[in-house]
Amino acid sequence: MKATTRTPLALLVLLLACDSKPAEGGGKAEARADIKADAKADIQLDTKAVADAAAKMKADADAELGAAAQATIVPLKPVAEVEAALGTEVSIRPVDFDLKGVVELLAKGDIRTAAELELFLNAPGGAAHRVDFDIDGKLDYLQVVEVRAGADVNFEIRAIPSSKLDASLAVLVANLATVRAEAEGAIKVVATYSAAVEGAADLKFEHDFKADFKADAVVLADAKAGAFFGWAVDVARPAHVSVHLSPADIQLGADGAAQFAGDVSASLDAARLAALRGAIKVEALVLAAVDPPDVDVKAAAKAGAKAKAGVDVSHSAKSEGAIKVGSGGGVNVGSGGIKVGGSAGVSFGGSAGASVGGGGSGKAKAGAGIKIGN
Repeated sequence: MKATTRTPLALLVLLLACDSKPAEGGGKAEARADIKADAKADIQLDTKAVADAAAKMKADADAELGAAAQATIVPLKPVAEVEAALGTEVSIRPVDFDLKGVVELLAKGDIRTAAELELFLNAPGGAAHRVDFDIDGKLDYLQVVEVRAGADVNFEIRAIPSSKLDASLAVLVANLATVRAEAEGAIKVVATYSAAVEGAADLKFEHDFKADFKADAVVLADAKAGAFFGWAVDVARPAHVSVHLSPADIQLGADGAAQFAGDVSASLDAARLAALRGAIKVEALVLAAVDPPDVDVKAAAKAGAKAKAGVDVSHSAKSEGAIKVGSGGGVNVGSGGIKVGGSAGVSFGGSAGASVGGGGSGKAKAGAGIKIGN
């Protein structure tokens, strides 16, 4: 009887032991799964934190680079202070700088960066402008200065006087502004002359480029056509900083290619440089082979009528550096000599010979003036 009583108890204990093992094993498996899940979650969290930290570091670095680039920008002085320092009035006209032509070059993608633009504008051997606001007979250097305003990027075209080579005496010639019009899906470009350019207050040139705005990039619909402006609004690139002051900072290779001296970050090969020059409607400045006569050009300019009293420094090879002041009562130093005034003035030029005109002299062609020559 005892044996029969003990056997069911033993079997019960054994059965309970067997049932407990799977339960214990299942619990451990679940615990291990929970640990793995927690570890995986921790790893994912850490990876995201690292990515966020890296993005912040990059943003901070870009901000520091941008701030450093902006810190290198030389503040512009008022035009009156520049005139006082140079001892002459600032005189720049729209025809001295073909802003429309430059914008068209940029819009077509013929120039891709600010460094290339500055290189082209100042490359020796062919003028892309004829700005000479200090009136010393030499082209002033056009510096391209990048100015960032939030997400928008502007480029100032500044003329540095060749007589001083001082960036603090630069005068703003034009401005290229880029605006991120995300709602319209476009990059808008507006080019304007500065207030220092006479009679150009109402001149403005605009272009729109279709664009797709992403979190970390702006993709233009036509990458080739908008190459310059696609580069301009690239959020990842460092800001353009120019330290050049003179065309002497640019060298031409034996093959005709142009690049900044000691700087290979930008270059224009001979064929491309020639094509760019051909697209700009500004003639090259050719200085006179001899010194001009002792004429007070500035005084003569002021004496003329407003419409015709400007100083015109001719850049045509035909005039060989002629200086024309006015047209009615000015002074004209051309290939044929010196002409003062109009029909009633004095004219020296041509071949040898002399003629004195007057009312009864029979020399009606000379008018009431004096003519020496043919």
